[in-house]
Amino acid sequence: MSKLLRRLLGRPAPPDFRHSLQHSVLGELQHHGHRGGRIAMHRSIWGLQLPRQRLFKGLLLATLLTAVLASQIDAAGQLWGRQLLWWLERLELSGRFPAALHPADLPFLIATPALELFVDLPSPRTLAFNAIGVVALWWAAGLLPDAGRPAMYLLRLAALIHGAAVLFFVLWPASFPHTAREHVGNGLQQIWVLMLLTPWIHLPTFWFFEVSWWARLGVTLLTWAWLLLLAPLLYALHALVLHHAGLLAMPLLHLLFGVMVAIIGFVAIYGWAISLANARTLRRLEPR
Repeated sequence: MSKLLRRLLGRPAPPDFRHSLQHSVLGELQHHGHRGGRIAMHRSIWGLQLPRQRLFKGLLLATLLTAVLASQIDAAGQLWGRQLLWWLERLELSGRFPAALHPADLPFLIATPALELFVDLPSPRTLAFNAIGVVALWWAAGLLPDAGRPAMYLLRLAALIHGAAVLFFVLWPASFPHTAREHVGNGLQQIWVLMLLTPWIHLPTFWFFEVSWWARLGVTLLTWAWLLLLAPLLYALHALVLHHAGLLAMPLLHLLFGVMVAIIGFVAIYGWAISLANARTLRRLEPR
């Protein structure tokens, strides 16, 4: 350590730290690791190149894909509506399921099914059992080993969300502002917005790297296919849960099992694609 300090103090301080010897030492230390070696720039940043032509083509492709998807907003709304209503009828849920679509408030949002689910408010007995379950889940999550700490955080987050919902229905049972139709409709619109944003998310995170244009287009189309198939199935499952668990389950479904499920699949597809592209790059760079 003393050898490192002598080496650091013997070097001229950067211009920004000439007013203080202490700042000079700290300014140098922040560029060194715990063993004294100098921290190099991360290889992903060091190796990233961004030709202007690639940037221009990426912006053009993202704009084109977004325009193509936006032109199919009516077809996507009808597809999701038919699939969702088909599942609701097969699940034999109580409610009214007309074939008409409810128009969106904004032009870029998708129309959603004008369904009406008959969902009950939770009874005092249900609230009591759920409160006990929240406390038990919080306690059980703390028993997980250190390797399961991420799961502990997730379980306790779920306990906090559901506990807040229980408290709300205890204090203001008749003031819950959301309906099952709004829950399903808002969820479908969130996934649609994620589909619109997909090319623009892939632009800086995947398209800027040295991958083929077929790979750029393919990962976006694969992500769109995932979201397109997921949306009606996911919210048909939400309707089934609401039918049996009531409005009490809606906050937990919305915050942890709604668009979050779509985002997890989005990230998984991206991770697979970037890993495959990196493996191909490494094989190409290997000496023959």
